[in-house]
Amino acid sequence: MINQAMARKLEKGEAIDVSIYRQPDGVYYLPDFIEGKDYCDAQRELWIWSIGRCKTTRTIMAAVDGRFYDRPDFTCLWLR
Repeated sequence: MINQAMARKLEKGEAIDVSIYRQPDGVYYLPDFIEGKDYCDAQRELWIWSIGRCKTTRTIMAAVDGRFYDRPDFTCLWLR
């Protein structure tokens, strides 16, 4: 892994690799959210920038951009 900061956080358990949850549309559909952790896609070595919960379906979604930050249909759970 080139990103040594990401590698260290993953090794220490300070970050969660969500790469297995990535969908073709680039959104990560997460089974849950753990407060106080960093989130990343370790396969692509990208940090997750926003995580939100859909207000209607309660689905937790993440992205490598800020799309789940300031949307009326989502509750922002985490912003990098």
